[in-house]
Amino acid sequence: MKTGRVLGMVLGGLGLSALLFAGLYLANQRTDTPVVDTSNTPPIAASLTPVSITSVTELTDDIGPSLRLNGQGEPGATVMLTDRGETVRQVQVGDDGSWLTSLPVSMAPMALEVEQLSAENDAAAQVSIRGVQTVFRIHRAADREAGAPALIMISAPATPSQIVSSPFGGLPGDGPLYLVAIDYDDGGGVIVNGLSEIQGRVRIYVSDSAIGETRVGLDGRWAYIAASVLPIGEYDVRAEFISEDGRSRAAISVPFERLPPLLAEDSDDGALQVGFTPYQWQIRRSLVGGGVQNTVIFRPEDRVADAPIQPLP
Repeated sequence: MKTGRVLGMVLGGLGLSALLFAGLYLANQRTDTPVVDTSNTPPIAASLTPVSITSVTELTDDIGPSLRLNGQGEPGATVMLTDRGETVRQVQVGDDGSWLTSLPVSMAPMALEVEQLSAENDAAAQVSIRGVQTVFRIHRAADREAGAPALIMISAPATPSQIVSSPFGGLPGDGPLYLVAIDYDDGGGVIVNGLSEIQGRVRIYVSDSAIGETRVGLDGRWAYIAASVLPIGEYDVRAEFISEDGRSRAAISVPFERLPPLLAEDSDDGALQVGFTPYQWQIRRSLVGGGVQNTVIFRPEDRVADAPIQPLP
């Protein structure tokens, strides 16, 4: 009797297990979830070479001055150049990944940007990549009449601006040390960048207070990048240099003004403002998507800091 009861329990358990297994098997065979046919879906490109501007040169011929722009991009893609938002030229990227074009110079300030469209026959499948650089060309009427060069500058957010041509005819310098530009945003972030003919270290001062230092790269360029170190107002910014062997020292001091942030209603995408003083130009541009970038360039002056150069540790 007892043996029969145990045997019944075992057989019942086996039956329940069989029913559970069958249920799970049938559930796995259900096709309620739709199957997506991807056989005709075009593949998504793993990556595209971003579009960039590698060099800018101003040329003058019988027709007049023009800007020659060289760049890199995705082979076969189309590069669109815009001037303050208006399309002014389209050029195709060559098989070697490079593109080249020339634009007539405008008397109004120019702010050139590039956008790349992938080489797809179907417009719906085209991929658009916007470049991050802006090429500025600004020439005041009085400067043109005096024969002074235009400002030509390549700028991009969060990177040091490059001065191709200064309206002052040169850069502030002392010995081997040169100051190219100071970039800053409305949050107080700053990039101070320059050049040096020899290797060494550069220490940056704001109103005689050291805020940090950086080293000269192998290409002779140096850049100090920091966040929230520049107060609003006017003061001197000083760069001090000491060579690797300690035998060569130099200092450059420039008059600087950090402008207050723009009001929300004044920060239109792409809006361009330029301020002029005898010692500096300040270029302010509202960025697409929000934010403002300011770049300040300086006249070469013999404004070597009066304070003694402090030794670097």
